[in-house]
Amino acid sequence: MTVVTPKFGMGASVLRREAFKGAGQASTIGSTRAALNEVTDALYSAYGIRHIDMPATPARILAAIQEAKGA
Repeated sequence: MTVVTPKFGMGASVLRREAFKGAGQASTIGSTRAALNEVTDALYSAYGIRHIDMPATPARILAAIQEAKGA
């Protein structure tokens, strides 16, 4: 078995460039989920809403609240 070590320089990897696209944004994914969990938790405790689609825009949140209230 041959082990290939990628060579990194000032640009992208010389091996499969597309595999590394957006790799610097990986650390932001957890915070997005945490923020949505907080919104969903608040909506559930106040209105019984268990799910809201991303992006959780003010319009979607308001529509979910109105639907939960039966308005």
